[in-house]
Parts: sequence; structure tokens; C-alpha cells
Amino acid sequence: MSDIIVVQPVIPIVEVTAPGPQGPAGSFSPGDVAYTHTQAVSSSTWTINHNLGFNPTAVVLDSAGTNCEGSFSYPTVNQMVITFNSAFTGVAYII
Repeated sequence: MSDIIVVQPVIPIVEVTAPGPQGPAGSFSPGDVAYTHTQAVSSSTWTINHNLGFNPTAVVLDSAGTNCEGSFSYPTVNQMVITFNSAFTGVAYII
């Protein structure tokens, strides 16, 4: 008669009690800008042909200088489209 040995793996348990503290706020300076797009005609969709060869991000300011958030899409590596909830004019700093 032979003995049967059953080996069960030890599965470690990881418990997350709370997320860590938020890091410091990022900074933005004009030296970070790879391309500047001026939207002179009020629109809720901005099509930006930047010709940078990659999918960048952008900081968007309306004509009053207020930071604006939108949804980014990238039809090509040289073009980005930013869609906003309302139409306005302003500038997009592509970084």
C-alpha cells in the first residue's frame, strides 16, 4: 500500500485598507508645449492637426483663461479631436 500526499498551494492574502495619499499637483509651463492650437471660431469639437507623430495630451483654456475639460480622440498620430459639452473659443497647448 502506498501513501497519497496532497499538496495544496499557499495563496497569500493581500488586504488593502486605504489608498495612499495623493501626490503633489503637477505643473505646467510654456516650455512644456510642443504645439499651440488657437480655436478662433466657437465650436464644441476642436480638430487639431499637430503633426507630432504621437498621441499627446492638451491643456485647454477658454478665451477667459479658464481651464476646460473635454474628451480626446486620435484619428491619427498627427491629429487629435477634443470634444466639449459646449462651444467656445480658446487655446489648446499640446504637450
